[in-house]
Amino acid sequence: MDKKFLETISEVLKISTNRLKEDSTASSIPEWDSLNHWAVIDKLEETYGIEFTMDEATGFKNLGDIFNTLESKLK
Repeated sequence: MDKKFLETISEVLKISTNRLKEDSTASSIPEWDSLNHWAVIDKLEETYGIEFTMDEATGFKNLGDIFNTLESKLK
């Protein structure tokens, strides 16, 4: 996961990038509730100029999943 990705997530969740790991999940980060999940998705789409499908957005298991899907869309 790169710096831009981590900074985007931390900006939305209002937490330090140090708390974000590849295996971070909504259950391991209290600030990552259902509303903030959609804010994260929206911010990533806006920042990177991509769109996640509804299946992708609702199926992510952790930050690593989000990042890997994002990277595949950027190629």
